[in-house]
Amino acid sequence: MLWKNNWAKTSIIVLLALLAIFIEVFFLYKADIYSALGSFYTKRDNYQTAQKYYEKSYRLGNNKKEFRENYVNLLINSPLTLDAQQRLVDIAEDNIKDSAQESAKYFLFNLKREIHNKYPENYIQQAPYNQKIVHWGKLPITYSIKQTKDVPDEIALAVNDAFDAWERASSVRIRFEKVNINPDISVSFTGYKIDNPKYGQKYVIAYTVPDITQNKLNKMNMVLNIYSVDGSLFTPDQIYNTALHEIFHALGFMGHCEDKNSIMYMTHNDNYSDTGNRKEISENDKSTLELFYKIKPDITNAEELKYEYIPYPVIGDNAEVNYAKADEARSYIRKAPTIPAGYIDLAQTYMNNKNYMAASANLEKALRLAGNDETRALALYNLAVVNYYQENYELALFYIEKAQEIKDGEDLHILSAEVYKKQKNWNKCISEYSNLLNSNPNKIDYAINLANIYFNNRNYLKARKILKDYIKNNPQDKNNKKFAPYKILLF
Repeated sequence: MLWKNNWAKTSIIVLLALLAIFIEVFFLYKADIYSALGSFYTKRDNYQTAQKYYEKSYRLGNNKKEFRENYVNLLINSPLTLDAQQRLVDIAEDNIKDSAQESAKYFLFNLKREIHNKYPENYIQQAPYNQKIVHWGKLPITYSIKQTKDVPDEIALAVNDAFDAWERASSVRIRFEKVNINPDISVSFTGYKIDNPKYGQKYVIAYTVPDITQNKLNKMNMVLNIYSVDGSLFTPDQIYNTALHEIFHALGFMGHCEDKNSIMYMTHNDNYSDTGNRKEISENDKSTLELFYKIKPDITNAEELKYEYIPYPVIGDNAEVNYAKADEARSYIRKAPTIPAGYIDLAQTYMNNKNYMAASANLEKALRLAGNDETRALALYNLAVVNYYQENYELALFYIEKAQEIKDGEDLHILSAEVYKKQKNWNKCISEYSNLLNSNPNKIDYAINLANIYFNNRNYLKARKILKDYIKNNPQDKNNKKFAPYKILLF
């Protein structure tokens, strides 16, 4: 019996040794094993499973030429999901110059051409806001109209008609619902009369400002002036035309176009001297809207709608987007040199190219021309951002304070916290993020940022408590990938 016991022990030891060798080999060649499995399932036309294994191999950093070529071919020839599009973009934009990258670029170029052939005469390249796609992610999109006693009923009705017109124009993609509280789009009216001669016949009669916090679209605030430049009330038809223009902005389309027949022609919202009939939403407008809401947004309020494309194959890379927005901004400035919006947009393109001096100059001009608090606050916030990037931290804080005097908001406190972090003013930085987390206990980024400050200052117990408290209050985020760097603290 003794030999049997020894044999059993020896067998177990051998099996454990073989298992250890297998585990070591597997982890050493894991990327290649996943690649081989991907190839195996590809040959059996099981593209979905094959793509999962190729994706695992890619994430492990497999940069072998044959693997990359096989992966790109698989992505191109399998259903073009949003994830597949993103992976093709990743390969097209990475630093590895090989045939796989060329194939990805060529495919994306043809995909873009195919998309634009499907939606001819669109002006989608003008859609981005700070190089990001912004639009609502669930239906219906709610709106409210704040009608004060000085706003005639026919004016409010004209705005309602404009919402109805866009809903009809969108076929089945867009639906609106009028509500009394917590709307997605808030419409209000202002009654100021323009008597400053420097504006001449060009001035803003309407504007729409997005309320965005950390890539979440909270609200669109639309303001319509009811008076024309000569002090008379706008007609309902003129208000209707202006509302049509602003509603597309409120849907997330933040640019303009050069087509005079389009409702988004860039000077439609600057000056209405005509008293003509109601304008029609053009085929170009409809085509652009349909395509716009088939793009997965970078900034939204929910993730309920289904999309066909990521932004890149529709509007191009950051350089293309920036060029288009700069061209639009310069055209806007030429046509309306006393309107601040063009200078703010142009400043954004300069910021994207890290030309901070030119950005500051345009923002200062926008600030001088600003005719309302929203525009002033926006210019001040962007001036704070520019100075943050230039490491002019005291000046950045000055502009933040000025913006807060007009309208306080989360983004200003986030920027303040980041400025204090650069200054290593840990007490104020902690105070800002603590207040943000207390006001928004379900915002994971605030908890992560606050914990990270304590972690970097070696106060590990405090960092652990913040993360533990957050998970206790938000158990649905327990396995969130953002906690991965802090796993050791969460045991």
